[in-house]
Amino acid sequence: MKTILAIVFIFTSSFQLVFSQNENLKTPLTDTMQNVETNKVKLTIRNTPDITFEFNAMYNYGVYELSGNDNGDLHTNQFAKGENFGVRHGLGAMMTAKIPLNKNGHLRANISLAYNRFSSNYTKPLIDVTGFDFVNFNVYSAIAGIENNFTPNFIIKTYIGIGLTGSIISGKTQITDSSGAQLLSIIPSFRMGISINSGLEYMLSNSIGFNCGFRFTHANLWLKQSKTSDNPDEIYLNDKKVSPRIPYSGFRQFAWGSFFLGLNYYFGIHEKVYFYSKR
Repeated sequence: MKTILAIVFIFTSSFQLVFSQNENLKTPLTDTMQNVETNKVKLTIRNTPDITFEFNAMYNYGVYELSGNDNGDLHTNQFAKGENFGVRHGLGAMMTAKIPLNKNGHLRANISLAYNRFSSNYTKPLIDVTGFDFVNFNVYSAIAGIENNFTPNFIIKTYIGIGLTGSIISGKTQITDSSGAQLLSIIPSFRMGISINSGLEYMLSNSIGFNCGFRFTHANLWLKQSKTSDNPDEIYLNDKKVSPRIPYSGFRQFAWGSFFLGLNYYFGIHEKVYFYSKR
């Protein structure tokens, strides 16, 4: 009996010791698992820029009478008859200031200054008098517009806008006919039109980014005019059809599309960083 009681006592003591050790191990194991499942999430909030300056380079492609009327070709007689402007391709540059009009920055006022140059040589049939005939235009524009910025607080900002355009258009042309080559200056002419653009901005930092997009400009939608000059070596833009017809005049639209790419500079952007735990 004493032997049996001694065995029972030893077995009971051993069981309690093992049970006690198991209970003590459970707590740190459970706490460790909870710590692994807990992490932190970083949230960065930016305000909209107080002002954005944008600088663009543009490639221009003419449409309507700023392109060829005869299977895409440009001919001396088409320019002389007022059928087109004799140019198709051009390059340009633009500087724009964008100013938010409301608190969330979706609506922005745009003020732009632009310069575009169009230039080309005439193609001529072999039976024509040979000569280096060309035409070029210089277009200086100021644009006042408005745009909707769909994502003003994001790194990628997409927008669409429209503006009223005022342009001074001038240039030179040389035309060769049976009487010889004649170099003509195109007298600076003021025209009004519209500009529609769409694009995106990508912020590289809170102070700089790049942009790209497309712009359509119709520079002489209003104030078309055709008249003669007292100087035989000068002509006006002559983009209005008049009767009786005067030389180099006809209904012509000075319109083009532009693919643009450039840099943005942002001012007044501040960040707030928040951390919160997620299980």
